[in-house]
Amino acid sequence: MFRKRAPVAALTLLTTLLTGACMSQQADDINKPLPRKSRAESLAWAKEYTTAMAHYAEVKITDDPAPREHFQDCVGQNDEVPEDGRYTLTYAAYVKLGEDQHIATVRKLRKALEAHGVRITGHTERPKTTEAILYGKNDKEGYFIIADSVNPPGTIRLSVSTPCFLPPEAKQQHF
Repeated sequence: MFRKRAPVAALTLLTTLLTGACMSQQADDINKPLPRKSRAESLAWAKEYTTAMAHYAEVKITDDPAPREHFQDCVGQNDEVPEDGRYTLTYAAYVKLGEDQHIATVRKLRKALEAHGVRITGHTERPKTTEAILYGKNDKEGYFIIADSVNPPGTIRLSVSTPCFLPPEAKQQHF
């Protein structure tokens, strides 16, 4: 009975994650209020998102290489450097998989992402070297996705990058 419920639960989780879990789209107005999320909330969301990506690609995230998180200060469209704590997060998790399975795995992931509103901005397959590269973006929520073959050989990276967030307690700086 659990096996029948697992796909429904996973689909519900992926739908929530792929719709950005309440992320807001940023407008062109430089001083429009930014979406608010703590770094801990962003990191938890990114971990869940990459886990859902792995689920739909039918692969398992590994600890070797270990997942990587990189928080970075946001820089404005006109190179404004804010001091209010706004940030972006890029999170990458890794999968160990035979190189001969990379292309099929990334194709499977692409199909799931497209079904959930992610626009694929680039997809390259290199059968001679058994590499696959996928770039995507959720235009509504502003996050980016990468799934690609990386080193060490036999490794696929599943990565998500958030839009600019302002910590909940911060006062937004205006320019």
